[in-house]
Amino acid sequence: MKVLAGIIGMGVGQKHLEAIEGYKNSKVIVICEKNKKIISKLKKKYPNKIITTDENEIFKNKSINLVSIASYDDDHFSQILKCIHFKKNIIVEKPMCLNERELKVVNKLLKKNKKIKIMSNLVLRTNSLFKLFKKKIKKNEIFYIEADYLWGRKYKLFQWRSKLKNYSITLGAAIHMIDLVMWITGLKPISVFGFGNKKITHESSFKKNSLVIMLFEFPNKILVKISANAVGVHKHFHDIKIFNKNNTLINNLSGAYELKKNKISKIKYNYPDKKNRKKLIQNFIDTLQNSKIKPIISSKEQINLMSACLAADQSIKENRKIKIKYL
Repeated sequence: MKVLAGIIGMGVGQKHLEAIEGYKNSKVIVICEKNKKIISKLKKKYPNKIITTDENEIFKNKSINLVSIASYDDDHFSQILKCIHFKKNIIVEKPMCLNERELKVVNKLLKKNKKIKIMSNLVLRTNSLFKLFKKKIKKNEIFYIEADYLWGRKYKLFQWRSKLKNYSITLGAAIHMIDLVMWITGLKPISVFGFGNKKITHESSFKKNSLVIMLFEFPNKILVKISANAVGVHKHFHDIKIFNKNNTLINNLSGAYELKKNKISKIKYNYPDKKNRKKLIQNFIDTLQNSKIKPIISSKEQINLMSACLAADQSIKENRKIKIKYL
């Protein structure tokens, strides 16, 4: 199967293009970018591709069978619906949507259109260090996990994110750590209690929570604390500690370690391992070309992840413990 793609949004969409272009009989043929200031640059850089400001040139192009959605968060839902309507497979930056109503619609339509495949770009699953952590743990021996998404790029809050009515730091940042923990443990959280504040940003153009902390209850009595800190003075980082019965696994600024029987062993690792991030998209292309290949992230896992994230935001809003309902 030849994969012909269209990309919407050339911010992070540039990374999508690099992963798709030339990979196993795959090619990007249309690029949609709404920012007219960079259209001329794109036309010079990609003279053999169709460059447009109209996303419908992608959806109505019958030769395109894959759409990569790298637009602003509040456009994802409507663009997913168009993909399903025009029978196109979907790569979408997280989050796939912004509320429970939208998630139910997407879930229902995907069940009705089983030939259409979808992949959210949750790249931490391709990180070699976290893959090693997953191999080292036994989920029946874990009792506590801390996973912190340290944004390290506060200026980004005051760009398009500050203009979106429904932007969520949970869905825009913490989602990576929630997915990481669900993937490493192979478990779905049962309930969540979350907190958030705007202390550093309340007088700025960004009016939403810029810090969120949530406590999840997982099966096997595992407690998990997850945070998204968008305003801390810190480099962009994914800090994680996994406390098991007989060992502790750590990734922090000083490196990656395993603590076992009072001995600290440094782990050889590649972090942030950005070169492997394109493997998520390329694996998705593999699944389009061969149904026997297992996806790195399934559509059901993506829906479950969204349910957990939306429950966390509901808990923060209502200041109470929420039992997570899965579709």
